[in-house]
Amino acid sequence: MSVFTPTQRYENALPRLRPGNIIKIQDNYYMIITVRDNRKLIAVTGAQATKYPLYQTTAAAYESLTGNLQKNRIVHLQYVAVDQGSVTSELFWGTEPLQSKDVDDTFTSITANVSNPLAVDRWSYDTSMYLSLEQTNTQNYYFQIYEYEVVAYTGEPPRPYWQLMANGQSILVETDAQAAAAATVKLGAPKRR
Repeated sequence: MSVFTPTQRYENALPRLRPGNIIKIQDNYYMIITVRDNRKLIAVTGAQATKYPLYQTTAAAYESLTGNLQKNRIVHLQYVAVDQGSVTSELFWGTEPLQSKDVDDTFTSITANVSNPLAVDRWSYDTSMYLSLEQTNTQNYYFQIYEYEVVAYTGEPPRPYWQLMANGQSILVETDAQAAAAATVKLGAPKRR
């Protein structure tokens, strides 16, 4: 039996926000009121030669992999691991490759095994922000996820706060210069060359 076991180094590498932390999305602020630390097994059967979406429309079991502000849920997909050794997989953020914008990089249980997971580091606050995958055969995916329950926050928050961008990335805003720079970044979904 495989056990998903990220080491302490992985736990510290990506942020774990706390209740009371503030998140900015577009022009709105949200305060975290609950943090849920989840590990989810997703088994995808058979080869998937085209981008297989991991969102609720594909299967109800995938709902926890996407955020939904209408349900006050923001999801931070942190790590993924796989356990089927001879299977190669490739992850996409929507339709864009997750690992490289220029190269179709695949991974296996050698490069993303259950004791040494691959960083995903994508934030989802809408069901249109999701992972998809291609794989050569049946594979088990083990995700480490932080789910944040949020409420609207009015007014200008104290710093630092996290700003989530439309491409699933985040910026820690600590200074006026960072806030100004973040305001000028208008990222939509990236376009593949």
